Amino acid sequence: MANRTSRARQRQRRRRIEIIAAGAGAVALAAVALVLLNRPAPDAAVLAPVEATPVAAEATAEPVVTPEPHAETPAPTPQPTPTPVPEPTPTVVPGSRPDVVSFYTPQGKSYSPRVRMGDTYTAPWKKGKDIGSFEVIASDEALLDGDFFGDIFGRAWTAFPDCGSCKIGYTLRYTLDDGTEIRYSMLAPKHIEHTEFIEVWLYDDYHRKPHQFYSHLKDSQMKGDTLITSVKLTAGKQIARVTDIWLEAFVCASLDDFDAERNYIGDTSCVIHIVKE
Repeated sequence: MANRTSRARQRQRRRRIEIIAAGAGAVALAAVALVLLNRPAPDAAVLAPVEATPVAAEATAEPVVTPEPHAETPAPTPQPTPTPVPEPTPTVVPGSRPDVVSFYTPQGKSYSPRVRMGDTYTAPWKKGKDIGSFEVIASDEALLDGDFFGDIFGRAWTAFPDCGSCKIGYTLRYTLDDGTEIRYSMLAPKHIEHTEFIEVWLYDDYHRKPHQFYSHLKDSQMKGDTLITSVKLTAGKQIARVTDIWLEAFVCASLDDFDAERNYIGDTSCVIHIVKE
């Protein structure tokens, strides 16, 4: 009996101990939960997942292309250099340009018909004095009617349709007492040379008005339409050394009418031999 009572008490004591232990465990768990709830939230940066560092993919090696040997470049075929084709020389219609020219002189006074001069002209050669004046007209008629030179010249010159492309020039040639020959051509006053022997004066008698004074041409007066229609020769300081004089008048249209020495080689000209009286 006594043993049975003792075992019952022991069972009751164990049950109380288990109940107390369970309560203590519950209290401990509650305390732990309270601590966790009151703990500050962790930094977001700490909680952010760490991205894995991408591993660079190994570059795929491109296949090495071995260049093929170049084929030999063929030598360029030489191209022929084009030969410039010269422009054709304009065909001159026969009779369209002045094809005749002669020396003339007034029949009487300066306002009078013109008389064609012969092949020779004789005059005194005195230092400082005029040897003579020689007018040029595109004609070979013995007598040309009229009184004003401009009208007489104009009728003959403009009878040729292409006269506007032509000029009148002169070549003076003379010999000295030592046998030296002086020769030069003139298309403007700047071409005059050796005035110590013979002075030369050039005139445009065509482009002037009647009964008005005019003088010899100067280089500054030369224009596109200027025509040297006459020339006057004056004895220079050394005229005594001159033995013979030839004066040539010519019609020219281009440089083709001259050689390399500026000598006239065209087809339309006349020459007069000037002899000392």
